[in-house]
Amino acid sequence: MEKHVKLLAYKINEIEYKFNEGIKPGTQFQITPKIECKMGRNDKTLFINLSVRVNEDISSPVPFNLRVALFGTFTVAEEADQQVFIAEAIETLYPFLRASVSAITANCNIPPYVLPIINPESAQAEAKPDGKLN
Repeated sequence: MEKHVKLLAYKINEIEYKFNEGIKPGTQFQITPKIECKMGRNDKTLFINLSVRVNEDISSPVPFNLRVALFGTFTVAEEADQQVFIAEAIETLYPFLRASVSAITANCNIPPYVLPIINPESAQAEAKPDGKLN
Protein backbone atom coordinates (compact mmCIF):
# COMPACT_ATOMS: atom_id res chain seq x y z
CA MET A 1 0.00 0.00 0.00
CA GLU A 2 1.28 3.45 -0.92
CA LYS A 3 2.07 5.80 1.96
CA HIS A 4 0.43 9.18 2.29
CA VAL A 5 3.66 10.91 3.34
CA LYS A 6 7.25 10.72 2.12
CA LEU A 7 10.28 11.62 4.22
CA LEU A 8 12.35 14.48 2.83
CA ALA A 9 14.86 14.84 5.67
CA TYR A 10 15.33 14.31 9.38
CA LYS A 11 17.80 15.48 11.99
CA ILE A 12 18.36 15.11 15.70
CA ASN A 13 17.53 18.43 17.33
CA GLU A 14 18.27 17.55 20.93
CA ILE A 15 20.21 14.99 22.96
CA GLU A 16 20.32 15.13 26.73
CA TYR A 17 21.82 12.38 28.88
CA LYS A 18 22.59 12.25 32.58
CA PHE A 19 23.79 9.22 34.50
CA ASN A 20 22.10 8.79 37.88
CA GLU A 21 25.02 8.33 40.28
CA GLY A 22 22.86 7.39 43.28
CA ILE A 23 21.73 4.06 41.83
CA LYS A 24 23.02 1.07 43.80
CA PRO A 25 24.49 -1.93 41.92
CA GLY A 26 21.97 -4.74 41.46
CA THR A 27 18.97 -2.39 41.38
CA GLN A 28 16.12 -3.67 39.21
CA PHE A 29 14.81 -1.08 36.75
CA GLN A 30 11.45 -0.60 35.11
CA ILE A 31 12.11 1.92 32.34
CA THR A 32 8.98 3.42 30.81
CA PRO A 33 9.90 5.78 28.00
CA LYS A 34 7.56 8.66 27.24
CA ILE A 35 7.19 9.14 23.50
CA GLU A 36 5.65 12.26 22.03
CA CYS A 37 4.85 13.19 18.45
CA LYS A 38 3.76 16.67 17.38
CA MET A 39 2.84 17.67 13.86
CA GLY A 40 2.67 20.95 11.99
CA ARG A 41 1.64 21.48 8.40
CA ASN A 42 2.25 24.08 5.72
CA ASP A 43 0.38 23.23 2.51
CA LYS A 44 1.95 19.95 1.25
CA THR A 45 4.76 19.86 3.84
CA LEU A 46 4.50 18.18 7.24
CA PHE A 47 6.83 18.98 10.12
CA ILE A 48 7.11 16.25 12.73
CA ASN A 49 8.77 16.43 16.15
CA LEU A 50 9.24 12.92 17.57
CA SER A 51 10.84 12.70 20.99
CA VAL A 52 11.48 10.23 23.77
CA ARG A 53 12.12 10.97 27.42
CA VAL A 54 13.29 8.72 30.24
CA ASN A 55 13.26 10.49 33.61
CA GLU A 56 13.81 9.35 37.13
CA ASP A 57 10.69 9.10 39.21
CA ILE A 58 11.08 8.67 42.97
CA SER A 59 8.80 5.62 42.90
CA SER A 60 10.63 4.03 39.95
CA PRO A 61 14.37 4.76 39.69
CA VAL A 62 16.11 4.57 36.32
CA PRO A 63 19.85 4.35 35.64
CA PHE A 64 19.86 7.50 33.51
CA ASN A 65 17.80 10.50 32.43
CA LEU A 66 17.52 10.82 28.67
CA ARG A 67 15.81 13.03 26.11
CA VAL A 68 16.23 12.68 22.37
CA ALA A 69 14.22 14.76 19.89
CA LEU A 70 14.08 14.19 16.14
CA PHE A 71 12.69 16.63 13.59
CA GLY A 72 11.41 15.24 10.31
CA THR A 73 10.16 16.98 7.19
CA PHE A 74 7.69 15.10 5.01
CA THR A 75 5.83 15.85 1.82
CA VAL A 76 2.17 14.91 1.47
CA ALA A 77 1.85 12.40 -1.38
CA GLU A 78 -1.85 11.80 -0.83
CA GLU A 79 -4.35 13.56 1.42
CA ALA A 80 -5.48 11.71 4.54
CA ASP A 81 -6.64 12.25 8.09
CA GLN A 82 -4.17 13.78 10.58
CA GLN A 83 -4.05 10.48 12.50
CA VAL A 84 -2.86 8.69 9.34
CA PHE A 85 -0.12 11.28 8.84
CA ILE A 86 1.03 10.91 12.46
CA ALA A 87 1.02 7.09 12.29
CA GLU A 88 3.03 7.04 9.05
CA ALA A 89 5.49 9.63 10.35
CA ILE A 90 6.04 7.59 13.53
CA GLU A 91 6.48 4.43 11.49
CA THR A 92 9.14 6.19 9.40
CA LEU A 93 11.02 8.13 12.12
CA TYR A 94 10.81 5.75 15.07
CA PRO A 95 13.57 3.38 13.85
CA PHE A 96 15.95 6.38 13.68
CA LEU A 97 14.96 7.37 17.22
CA ARG A 98 15.45 3.79 18.45
CA ALA A 99 18.89 3.55 16.86
CA SER A 100 19.92 6.91 18.32
CA VAL A 101 18.92 5.95 21.87
CA SER A 102 20.78 2.64 21.61
CA ALA A 103 23.91 4.34 20.26
CA ILE A 104 23.84 7.09 22.90
CA THR A 105 23.53 4.69 25.81
CA ALA A 106 26.17 2.33 24.38
CA ASN A 107 28.58 5.24 23.88
CA CYS A 108 28.05 6.27 27.51
CA ASN A 109 29.59 2.93 28.53
CA ILE A 110 26.41 1.40 29.94
CA PRO A 111 24.44 -1.52 28.51
CA PRO A 112 22.61 -0.15 25.46
CA TYR A 113 18.97 0.66 26.07
CA VAL A 114 16.72 -0.36 23.18
CA LEU A 115 13.35 1.35 22.93
CA PRO A 116 10.41 -1.05 22.63
CA ILE A 117 8.97 -1.73 19.19
CA ILE A 118 5.81 0.21 18.37
CA ASN A 119 3.20 -1.41 16.15
CA PRO A 120 2.22 1.10 13.41
CA GLU A 121 -1.47 0.14 13.62
CA SER A 122 -1.59 0.61 17.38
CA ALA A 123 0.45 3.80 17.11
CA GLN A 124 -2.29 5.21 14.90
CA ALA A 125 -4.94 4.14 17.39
CA GLU A 126 -2.96 5.47 20.37
CA ALA A 127 -2.02 8.84 18.89
CA LYS A 128 -3.84 11.53 20.82
CA PRO A 129 -4.92 14.95 19.55
CA ASP A 130 -2.09 16.46 21.62
CA GLY A 131 0.34 14.13 19.84
CA LYS A 132 1.20 11.99 22.88
CA LEU A 133 1.42 8.22 22.73
CA ASN A 134 0.54 6.09 25.72
